[in-house]
Amino acid sequence: MQTAREFIADMAEQISMPDVYMEIRQLIEQKKLNIHDYVSVIEKDSVLSTRMIRIANSHYFGYPGWGENLYQSLSLIGIMQLHDLTLTSLSLRTFAAIPQQIFNLEAFWRYSVQCGIAARTIAQYSQIIPINPYFTLGLLHEIGHAAMFVKQPELSLQAVDQSKQQGCSVTRTEHEVLGFDYTQAGAALMQLWHLPEIYQQIQTFHLHPEQADKAHQQAAKIIHLAHIFCQNPVPGQHQSYFRQITENDKQLKKLPAIIDKIIIKEMSDNTDTILSMLWPNCAQPLSSGDLPLQDSQLSHE
Repeated sequence: MQTAREFIADMAEQISMPDVYMEIRQLIEQKKLNIHDYVSVIEKDSVLSTRMIRIANSHYFGYPGWGENLYQSLSLIGIMQLHDLTLTSLSLRTFAAIPQQIFNLEAFWRYSVQCGIAARTIAQYSQIIPINPYFTLGLLHEIGHAAMFVKQPELSLQAVDQSKQQGCSVTRTEHEVLGFDYTQAGAALMQLWHLPEIYQQIQTFHLHPEQADKAHQQAAKIIHLAHIFCQNPVPGQHQSYFRQITENDKQLKKLPAIIDKIIIKEMSDNTDTILSMLWPNCAQPLSSGDLPLQDSQLSHE
């Protein structure tokens, strides 16, 4: 069986980020602070340009002011958050070609957006700043599944079905069927895209945040809590578990007792709007039972 790194390497051309993303990364790494440099890159991609203007002017992401054009919009977003939001938009495009009869991609992105909303909300009510990067971290934390369904849809579906039949976690059956699980595939994908270390840490450790490097444990806990909640988004179901995870973290202990209700309202108010910005042909709202990779036991391994 292949390792996750070999699996991702074999499909590198199929899931590589567009050139526009790499150009933006280069500008950031060169510490280019002139917004005109970024405008010159992004305006070559009309779809991305439109999406960035819409994001900058959205109520959800909460940027002060109004961007009438790409320059004004990027000025509102700021260079550091530009990376995360560009990555978010282009990630959806990269995986747009998965056959719908094999993998309900629209349902997957709806679920992923809700995980992003949950993560951002947890960061916000923990008074962690900035909060928008947590949306991207939450949205991408299960992207390993998408990569697996691009290359090995039959085996990936077999692992999901097997986990449901056996009543065990999908990570276990993915190891049995493919030799690795979606967290390892996601981490290998983050390496392929040369993303900052925090992305690899989240992919690898969002099920077990205590194993993350100390510098990234808090972020891993936030994504873990978002993941747990979105697996079963029912008020009152996770309060004791949330307390267990947050009790030794001064920031996360600031979460209000009604955080579950707050997250649900945020998801109800914003999921469709965000999907319409990032995925214009998004599906109609789906119930939790329609999610392609629902696995409520994943957090209790």
